[in-house]
Amino acid sequence: MPDAIVVGAGVIGTTTALYLAREGLSVQVVDGRAEAGLETSFANGGLVTPSTALPWCSPGVPGMLLRWIGREDAPLLLRPSAIPRLGLWGLKFLANCRPSKYTQSSRSLTRFARESLTETEALLAQRTVDYELSHGGLLELYRDDDGIATMERYAVFLEGLGVRTARLSAADCVALEPDLAPIAPTIRAALHLPDDAWGDARKFTLAVETSARERNVEFSFGTQVTRLLASSGRIEGIETQEGRIEARTVVVCAGASSKRLLAPLGIRLPIEPVKGYSISLARKDLGFLPNRPIVDDTAHLGVTPLGDHLRIAGTIEFDGYNPTLRPGRVRNLVSAFKGLFPEARVPEQLNAWCGFRPMSADSMPIVGGTQIGGLYVNSGHGALGWTLACGSARLLTDSVTGRPGIDGTLFATGRSFL
Repeated sequence: MPDAIVVGAGVIGTTTALYLAREGLSVQVVDGRAEAGLETSFANGGLVTPSTALPWCSPGVPGMLLRWIGREDAPLLLRPSAIPRLGLWGLKFLANCRPSKYTQSSRSLTRFARESLTETEALLAQRTVDYELSHGGLLELYRDDDGIATMERYAVFLEGLGVRTARLSAADCVALEPDLAPIAPTIRAALHLPDDAWGDARKFTLAVETSARERNVEFSFGTQVTRLLASSGRIEGIETQEGRIEARTVVVCAGASSKRLLAPLGIRLPIEPVKGYSISLARKDLGFLPNRPIVDDTAHLGVTPLGDHLRIAGTIEFDGYNPTLRPGRVRNLVSAFKGLFPEARVPEQLNAWCGFRPMSADSMPIVGGTQIGGLYVNSGHGALGWTLACGSARLLTDSVTGRPGIDGTLFATGRSFL
């Protein structure tokens, strides 16, 4: 019988398993997919962003949701069919959009993201995980008519959170990224955020799995968890399609599915799936790769160079648990990309993907114990899963072992989410 079961083998689950194993616990990871990192970690934007670890529930979001409701070309799309299921979660999400709460959450997430990046860098520096993270910062472009003012407000806000920024002109941008020359006349202003990093989250997840296996972590793939087993207020293990697995500690790291697993035990996680899309284009087809991630603030699009290909990610879509890869949303990505690099050759093979970001009602991760003894949660990271993965694993492991560490009060499962 393992000391601990981790449900989920994405970037959150694998890092959690590794951290628990480093503390001497025997760990078994259970996942319904055939390999690690095949869900939200598979083809996301590839960013590790302590500079912009900001909540999605921001003051401008309610207006955008109303203005763009049902619009297929909108970067933030609320499908009318999804409205009924949002219910109380939706009301809490809107309540967290008030300016004072947004500032408070931004400060907390930025601090936690820095701590998490420090954890990640330590794993890599010690060769605990064999992976190379790319550094050099993110470039954010502002191309609207009021781009200079928008950039300045954003820069001042980030600097108030302790983020390092550099204001750039169009000429500066082209000097950093020559392939931006064709759109230079449209660049009103830009920010360089030097502390951000990037890489392939799925490859990182696989590297963490390898390290965890070296510490005798057992991975059970193709094993669907049907329910959590508890009696007299204490966790006893899990039930799978193959049978029962007992353990005195269970950590649910199942992303957007965490809510479904925990509900029968009376644990109501305010998490909803928010669909994101990406396409991945080969360097040989494009004919170029930028030197660093670039975010187009106007199009709400991000491009990230990942070895021999470019990851193009964007769109926020409230569509319930509908896994449909909608062609219109993919076309939006291609159109926005062509707006950023009009001379790029876009191949027929787009390698399109979509996945569910597990978004909590206050855009903060949910990490810690529950009212069921021995049952823990590590979920609700939204679009910041890789950014916060190692910090969350450290926090969760400290909670399980009882050792002092990062203050996790703000991320506790029993908080009000308001």
